[in-house]
Amino acid sequence: MSSLFVLTFMFSMPAFCLGLVNPQWVGMGDRKLSVSLYGVLMAVSFVLVGVTAPKPPQPVASALLASTECQESMVSEPLR
Repeated sequence: MSSLFVLTFMFSMPAFCLGLVNPQWVGMGDRKLSVSLYGVLMAVSFVLVGVTAPKPPQPVASALLASTECQESMVSEPLR
């Protein structure tokens, strides 16, 4: 899903710039409509890329540490 938002962002960035120069190049009637449409599209897709980005993998060392901590807490006291 994040790849769709990346493509949307990459499409809206040049469309925003082209709309500033000549709005008819991107199919808009006036500059204000072109800038507002592609500017909002660029901002929303940028935020959604961050929201839908995959989570970074957890380092192995911290995963092993977390699994050993759980096992230590389950060990009972030695019998006397």
